[in-house]
Amino acid sequence: MDQSLWSDPLVIEASRKFVCARLATYEDAGEGQLLEGIYRGRSGQLENTVFVMLASDGKTKLSRSGRSPTMVFGGSVGWEGTVLALEMENIAEAHPPPKDHKTTASPALPIAKNVRLAVNIAACDRLPLVISGGLDAVQLQSLATVGWKEPYVGRFGWAATQEPAQLKAVGIEKPSAGIWVVQPGNFGLTVEVIAKLAADADQETIAKALDRALETSRPSQKRTRLHTQQGQRLGKKWETEIPVTDPGIPPKSDRRRGGRN
Repeated sequence: MDQSLWSDPLVIEASRKFVCARLATYEDAGEGQLLEGIYRGRSGQLENTVFVMLASDGKTKLSRSGRSPTMVFGGSVGWEGTVLALEMENIAEAHPPPKDHKTTASPALPIAKNVRLAVNIAACDRLPLVISGGLDAVQLQSLATVGWKEPYVGRFGWAATQEPAQLKAVGIEKPSAGIWVVQPGNFGLTVEVIAKLAADADQETIAKALDRALETSRPSQKRTRLHTQQGQRLGKKWETEIPVTDPGIPPKSDRRRGGRN
């Protein structure tokens, strides 16, 4: 689920009609159990990525389940985002929200479970990351107001913590209350600071820091095998909360004969 798909402008626009949840798979036992109930491939166990479209009850499937949107909906190379966006628009039209549905004027940011995981996710997605430390509710809402604006929506990872130890663990040596705009390291273990802002920075200052991060963003693709080999040579390790059960078996090319739904 990389930057080329979820940062596609058509997908971002279509996603505004949905609640989009990115669960932690092997980083949360409860979420892992939920995902295993949604999709299991040929291994019969929880796999690293799972995708499905659900109704507002969080249970009724509105699509097949699989390892990725491309596995579920198809789409040739270069057109995966267009296909996904069209399918999302069709589902949204067929399942409109209740008439008494109220939207939140200022939604919260899509914050990861913790800073450590946020750095790893951002590295995998090849996205810059914004980490807030020690912000109060008003300051977090000001940050969210900027984060949901164009051109920032869908183009950053987000993390928040009140614990300085979480910041130190990813290489921020002198953590204090504030906002860090960072580039995750290649292996998702540490960060390189692009900008450090005060906790009460105004929205214009925040926007300028985000602009700077986008100007220095990296290419969206990795070669997984080479990346893994390099990490092994350098002794880079990632310990998951629960055991990894993905056997690395690719899904069948025929979508009609894919894994169990």
